[in-house]
Amino acid sequence: MTHEPDFDFGPFPVLETERMILRELLPEDGPGIFGIRGDYEVTKYNGGMNYTRLDQAEALIASIRDAYRDKRSVRWGMTLKGGDDAVIGMCGYNYWVRADFRGSIGYDLARAYWGRGLMPEALRAILTFGFEHMALNRVEADASINNRQSMRVLEKVGFLREGHQREQFYENGEFGDLVLFSLLKRDFRATDEG
Repeated sequence: MTHEPDFDFGPFPVLETERMILRELLPEDGPGIFGIRGDYEVTKYNGGMNYTRLDQAEALIASIRDAYRDKRSVRWGMTLKGGDDAVIGMCGYNYWVRADFRGSIGYDLARAYWGRGLMPEALRAILTFGFEHMALNRVEADASINNRQSMRVLEKVGFLREGHQREQFYENGEFGDLVLFSLLKRDFRATDEG
């Protein structure tokens, strides 16, 4: 039996993890987002080119804020506790299909913070929020077949490989394969047991 969500895009939900605060992205986060999205190593598997101008980051923040206001998606800026509140990454739900109790996640993390377990920590927080407050039963994600780091992050938080779309996208003069993942509420563990 499913229940109704108790989240309906009112005040932005701030989430706290052991090491981070996940909060709303603000216009003044433009330089931080540009630092993430302007780094080719961070964006090379995202589709599209890395940013070359600050106004591209500012436009992304505006579109994320508009999507929240229009009740289409919710994405958090990741900040370190005890730091200067600078955004080091983003994560959230790219879409939410309420009728099917299903959503899809995406994420980015500044390269300087790779390999510290921060993204799995953040994903556990947003997955807990999704299952408990958005009434999700299923969360989906995808990754380029070449993005082994992202696939490891998804598997670490319990996602299972569900499919492989051959030559699903075209980028840099080549077709690329996409790996599909899913996580069901009944299979989710909010803490790392491994």
